[in-house]
Amino acid sequence: MSDKEFMWALKNGDLDEVKDYVAKGEDVNRTLEGGRKPLHYAADCGQLEILEFLLLKGADINAPDKHNITPLLSAVYEGHVSCVKLLLSK
Repeated sequence: MSDKEFMWALKNGDLDEVKDYVAKGEDVNRTLEGGRKPLHYAADCGQLEILEFLLLKGADINAPDKHNITPLLSAVYEGHVSCVKLLLSK
């Protein structure tokens, strides 16, 4: 799966596709095209189930993107309250 396909799945809440990507051994902390990690894309788009899954698989909750923005700040900026609550609880 290409970065663009994976990013699409993250942004659009396709949990099955994200699980498939991770099952194939891809690193959940890898920086994707665009300078962000999977957790950033999920947080930015309000994908709570994907956030939960990535965190269970070891995603680094404090990893900054290329602009030094964390997943928590991404969720805050976009107003995704449920994602903010989840990230704060970790």
